[in-house]
Amino acid sequence: MGVCKPIMVLSQKNIISAIGILLIAMAIAFFIFSKDDTDIEPLMKILSDEPRYSTYEFPKDSTIIKFGTQPLYIPTGLISETIKRDMILKRALSEIGMKLKFYPFLKGDDINFFLDRGHLDIGISGDMPTLKAAATSDIIITNLVQKGFTSIVAKKFVLMDELRRKRIGYAFGSNAHYSLLQALTAVGLDENDVHLVAMDVYEMPKRLNAGDIYAFSAWEPTPSIVLKQQKDAAIIHRNLNSGYLYFWGGFSSDHNIATEYIVAATIRAIHWIQSSNENLLAASNWSKKASEKLTGTNLEISAEEIAELAKKDILGMRQPSHIHESSLDKESSLYKEFEFLKTVGKIPVSTDWEQMRKSFDIEIAKNILAEPLKYKLNEYDYTGQGDQDEQ
Repeated sequence: MGVCKPIMVLSQKNIISAIGILLIAMAIAFFIFSKDDTDIEPLMKILSDEPRYSTYEFPKDSTIIKFGTQPLYIPTGLISETIKRDMILKRALSEIGMKLKFYPFLKGDDINFFLDRGHLDIGISGDMPTLKAAATSDIIITNLVQKGFTSIVAKKFVLMDELRRKRIGYAFGSNAHYSLLQALTAVGLDENDVHLVAMDVYEMPKRLNAGDIYAFSAWEPTPSIVLKQQKDAAIIHRNLNSGYLYFWGGFSSDHNIATEYIVAATIRAIHWIQSSNENLLAASNWSKKASEKLTGTNLEISAEEIAELAKKDILGMRQPSHIHESSLDKESSLYKEFEFLKTVGKIPVSTDWEQMRKSFDIEIAKNILAEPLKYKLNEYDYTGQGDQDEQ
């Protein structure tokens, strides 16, 4: 017996080592088409944080348009889930030999990671991750898809400066992350004065309830879920944010017709959702199911409640979903966020605003809105099965 025992231990160690080596080899092989060897460390970090992404396959086929979405981001989740089912778009792309494939992500920073490495062609993010991408990558921003709040929620009502030395949950690189830094700066605090705890947004309610964190910063529906679950919880700060649809610059220049079709489909989706409560509820259901599939958890909020939150955002606004030129001037909130991101070192200090503005294409959506018949903006066919084109 004394001889067999060490052999068994050695065998277990060998198995564990082999599994570890195999997993690393699989991940590296999967991303063998990454830019260069310097990608391996950040790649392993993101796959460690979000192992679900390791199953994603990004074909090199240029006829497949790879679209990064955020189902757990109201109201953009409703919009992207509606686009997934758009048969008008599917037929139009098919006529030019192209098709869409959708990849769900938890936050904009994750989308930007893969877009920057050439694995995605299109993304949806909040304003601050979008600005960061525009400052460091070649993107074209075409559509406004969100205009609402990120919120800081605490276990009870406190002032912002009372968060000193408290544990605060945040999703790294997200709109809510940067909004949290802004809010702390406004009361004379910085990230060294608090304990920032990185986590996925869907984990925040249970972590707050368990006492693991004192507060968190997030976008809807997470704040509303917590307020529903915990009677003492309170929103102690809100920041108005916007969200955008954007394309990798190389894709939009090489495939301008496909780009127009997708911009038009985004406008059409917003029109359709706004046209009736029945449509709004259908899109809310699609978003809820997609969020639950992505997170592997039950979303503690009903489709009806999601619909109400969406109506408080861009889906409740009767205005064109194009980017207004006034939102890009130096008096705008977007410019102030840009300056803040430079201050905290999230984008290079040398980045010029006028150069940044060139990433915003304010004409494409306006031109499409001017030709509703050509782009079928008021024709609807959402009979497609969304999961068929999803990773």
